[in-house]
This record gives sequence, C-alpha cells and structure tokens, in this order.
Amino acid sequence: MGAMAIGPVFNYALGSLSALIVDEYGITEGQYGFILAAVYISAGVTATFLGVLADKLTPRFQIALIFSGIVVAFLVSAMWQSFVVLLAAALIAGVAQSFSNPATNRLIAQRTSFTQRGRWMGWKQSGVQMGLLISGLTFPFLGAAFGWQTSALIGAAACVPALVIAWLIITKVERDIAARPLPPAPAKPAAPGREKLPTAVWLFSLVAFLNAVGTQGVTVYSSLFAVRALDFSLTVAGMIIGVIGVFGILSRIGWGRVAGRMAQPSVLIQIMSLGGVIGLLFLIAAEMFQQGWLMWVGILFHATLPLAANVIINSGTVAAAPAAKVGAASGLVATGMYLGFGAGPLIVGQLVDLTGSFTAGWIAVAVTYVASVVVAIILSRLQKRSK
Repeated sequence: MGAMAIGPVFNYALGSLSALIVDEYGITEGQYGFILAAVYISAGVTATFLGVLADKLTPRFQIALIFSGIVVAFLVSAMWQSFVVLLAAALIAGVAQSFSNPATNRLIAQRTSFTQRGRWMGWKQSGVQMGLLISGLTFPFLGAAFGWQTSALIGAAACVPALVIAWLIITKVERDIAARPLPPAPAKPAAPGREKLPTAVWLFSLVAFLNAVGTQGVTVYSSLFAVRALDFSLTVAGMIIGVIGVFGILSRIGWGRVAGRMAQPSVLIQIMSLGGVIGLLFLIAAEMFQQGWLMWVGILFHATLPLAANVIINSGTVAAAPAAKVGAASGLVATGMYLGFGAGPLIVGQLVDLTGSFTAGWIAVAVTYVASVVVAIILSRLQKRSK
C-alpha cells in the first residue's frame, strides 16, 4: 500500500493545487495538463522495461527506488518557479512510480493463493487512493498558506520517514522469510523465459489504457473544474481530491473482495466503465445548470466505479500471466495504464483551451469508457473460448 501510495503523491499534489499552479506559474490549463501528462508518459515509456527488471531485482531495492524517486521529484520542483523545472520533476516522478505495479503484483503473485489475490489486490491498489486522500487533505491548505515551492519541500520531507519505515519493514519481512520460508502459492508452474505473454494480457493492457484516460482525465481536472466552472473556493475544490481518495479506498477494497470470487473479471470492467459514463453525464449537467450537488454525484460515480477498475485489471493480469512473467505482464499493463494517465489530462486540457468549457473534455473521456466496454466484451469471449 505504501509503495502504491507514495508514487502518485507528487501528481495528486499538483492536482489538488491545479488552480494555484495555473495562476502562480502563469500557465494555461492546457500547459498544466501537459505537466501531468509528462508524469504518465514518462512512467508509460519506462514501465515495460522496469516490469522485466521487477522479476529480477529484490523487493527492498525496488521499494527504495520508488520512495527516493518521489523525494527527488519534490525537491527538483521546489528549486525554481519555472514551467520547465516542473516538467523535469514530473519526468522523474513518472520513472519512480512506474515500478509500483510490477513490484507489488509480483509480491502478491508469489506470496498469496489464487483465492486470496483479489482481496490483497484490493488493499494494495487502495494505496493509490490513500495517496490521493493524503494529498487532498494536506496540500490545499499548504498551498493556500505557502505556495507550491514550500509545499513541495514539506512533501519531500514527509517522504523521507516513509522511506525509512518501508525499508525497515521490508527488511524484517525478508529476514522472516529467509528464516521460515512460506509454502509456495498454488499457482501455475513457472513458464519458460521465452514464453510469449497471452493475448488476454495485451487486452488487459488496452483496457488499462482506456480506463486510465477516463479516470485520470477526471481526477486531474476535478479541482480545476470546481473552481473554473462552478466557482468553488481553492480549499474546497482541493478537498475534492480527498473525497475521491476516501471513496476510492473503500471501493477498491470492496471490489477486490468481489474480484476474488469471480473467475472472469471482464463483466466487472464493463459495469465500472458504464458507471464512469454516468458520472460524466452528471459533471456535464453540473456545468450546464450550475449545480454543485450534481458535480458531487458525478465524483462519487467516478470514485466508486471506474476508479476501482485497476483492482480488477491487475487481478486479471496476475491470473492470466505465466508465473515466471508476472512482472513483465504487470509492466505491460502498467505501460497501458500510464500512457492512458498521460493522454487523459492532455486531451481534457487541450479541449478546455480550445472551447473554454469542460463539456467537450468530459464527452471525449466518456468515449474512452465506451471503448473500454467493447474491449472487455472481447476479453470475456476470449477467456470463455480458452476454457
């Protein structure tokens, strides 16, 4: 959970202070979207390669890379009030968090049985929303009081004890395992190193991309949407990120339990994607009729349905991948997810710049959810035939 939470804290901090960043740095909404896109494009470009490494490197080393990389990203962003410096920090943060899914998926695949994986995956993936919650509850107040640069220094300082704690915990776990090895999980036998990844893994990567375009397009711009379209204050708008975090944690844990009892996750992916479309309709209506409560309903749909899809996608990936290639498969799926995370803010931001409204961006995001439903249907038919 810690490894999953710390990775996106940097981008969620930027997201919760989006209106402040736009004003303080004198950039447009589209340029702000490009910074967030840079985080995920960087992660997406490196995730497949790092996923292969995740099958070879020790967990302790990988955890250290994730935590220390985010510390460096915060420090770099605080060096100078410049769009270019923020962009450089975003690239560093992307590389650091690209390790998160491959490293943690491999641990779960090695140390849990098939029936336990859904529950463990739900808790693990809820770490992302824990990072979202922490960012949403702290950075709006820090930003309002000190601005971004001081807030970034505080963020870096807070990550250091988290790194120390994570290092001590995983060191103790590794020693316990060495002293008393756990019995092997009832998984498929290790496949030869040259075995190709199954088609289902590639489809999970495509679903991850489409889902990520939608979820990150909404999450990143939710705070700015509240300020620009509905006249919310900066503090209240920033706390939307915290609300998404709370319901995201609950939904990922809950859906993880459901996923553990289902052999085919594609039906859940379809339901979650359709829920995302409904949530976007509420956001469009909120701007059209200037009703804040409609936005909150849309945010709840977003946090409880499509935002939880990563639990299902990762559980399905671990189940579909050969045991010896869980890290590589997770890296491929993470690549799709991070590229989607990059595309979402970029698409929404550019459409806001072009139209002066968020409606076109929300419609574009809804289209990706519909495409996700189509791919999930194809995945369902493929897995039925393979049985």
